[in-house]
Amino acid sequence: MPIRIDSSGEDTPPVKPGTNAHELLTVLLDHPDMGFSPKELTELTDVPYSSVHKTLSRLREKDLVQKVDSYWAVAEDVAASEIANVVSLQQIEAEYGDDAYGDDDEWADAAPDLGENA
Repeated sequence: MPIRIDSSGEDTPPVKPGTNAHELLTVLLDHPDMGFSPKELTELTDVPYSSVHKTLSRLREKDLVQKVDSYWAVAEDVAASEIANVVSLQQIEAEYGDDAYGDDDEWADAAPDLGENA
């Protein structure tokens, strides 16, 4: 995601796609009214159990998640923030992002040759 040059980093998502943090945050954002144990989060994701607690602790330092007893949930203000939008857009891309033209190049055979200047 591009950021403004004069930005202080506010536009930068606090988690990178494809990371354990992103995967855990995605699950928590999908269920903003629920709390999960580390074991449950391990079962719902590909994040190893040994990494779940450490990753959640880092997310809590960024105020993205909260811990209630032994359960973890998305922080209340995060559920409605732009972080939720970023993750949601990435989920949409993951589910619907395949370009029909990218999978099948037969359409290119029917396209006219525009020459070397095209």
